[in-house]
Amino acid sequence: MDKMALLSDDDVINLRCNVEDGCGEMVELTRADRTRFDPPALLLGSVNPDLLRLYYSQHIVLGTSIYNLRNASVLGEGIIITNGQFNVSHDLQISLDYLNVHHRNTRAWQAGAARRHATGQSVLLAGPGHLGYGHWIVDFLPKIYLLQLAGYKIKRLMFLLPSDIPNFARAWLALLNVEPNQCRFYDRTREIVDCDELLVPSTLRFGTRVSPLFAKASATMREAAIGRTREPRKGTKIFVSRPKDNFAQNTRTLTQRQLFEETARSHGFSVVSPELLGIPEQVALFQRAETIVGEYGSGLHGSMFSHPGALVLAARDNQEELGFLQSGIDGVLGHQTGYLIGAANLDGSGAFSLEPADIALAFDWMTWRRGQ
Repeated sequence: MDKMALLSDDDVINLRCNVEDGCGEMVELTRADRTRFDPPALLLGSVNPDLLRLYYSQHIVLGTSIYNLRNASVLGEGIIITNGQFNVSHDLQISLDYLNVHHRNTRAWQAGAARRHATGQSVLLAGPGHLGYGHWIVDFLPKIYLLQLAGYKIKRLMFLLPSDIPNFARAWLALLNVEPNQCRFYDRTREIVDCDELLVPSTLRFGTRVSPLFAKASATMREAAIGRTREPRKGTKIFVSRPKDNFAQNTRTLTQRQLFEETARSHGFSVVSPELLGIPEQVALFQRAETIVGEYGSGLHGSMFSHPGALVLAARDNQEELGFLQSGIDGVLGHQTGYLIGAANLDGSGAFSLEPADIALAFDWMTWRRGQ
């Protein structure tokens, strides 16, 4: 990495401090709090002390806010610039480290970029991970509930969005009453959008911790997709296969993937590919599910649409950077979360391995846990 191109502390400003210094206003909906995860329902495999330390050390749930900035510019996937500085914020998942990985050459790019003027008020919805399904259902779409909670009428808002958001994002927006004519699309690789007024809702999750408001936001999304009628939980057991579409952004590979799936089938699990279903069908699938198993990632985040009390088992590697967002989601929704931990291949390939005996034990444990 060319260190000369790195952004420094002088290139960034904290979004909240920026607003407090007069760049705009802020409505604070909930305050930060301390809470801890319950122990996992199951923790099996290549568990190491660093992983346990990470799990139990994450205990800060940030507050939720809506920022209103004047004369702000937006580029990339949803990066905010005011007075020549990048705005960083934990409640937008944007840090100096993130900018240096993804936007360290932006200064040179800015000089020749086309500029577009967005009159009036625009809502910034997307951000880091805007191509991934999990980021949309966990990070971006719950912001619409936050806007409603603050008293905004969704039908009266204009949303600023990268033009390459996936089709599933457009479908979800339509279900949540955001019409195409409410979307101001821009080319994130060529354009900078200068906004008269930029409305910026925070996310409802912060690293691996999730705001209590997320439960209501999830319910709002579920009702938008399948209506208010809630089918009773039917004891359905689903095994979520890894997505095969271009937007999966899957960088991890389970060496024993075939064995994992075959063991699930032998224990009565239906193997499903949610990305092949329409959004209402996906939501209904998870609503009916009582036990959900799969590799850690966006697919399992569909538990946010399940009845309270679902059991979720995630297979993942033992590297700290993956975090425990699944526990954050399940914790506020009243689910139980277990982990089957594999040993990461340290060659940088992203592969990890589970012991076959651990796979067998995990499914035997789930059978006992559910009394089936």
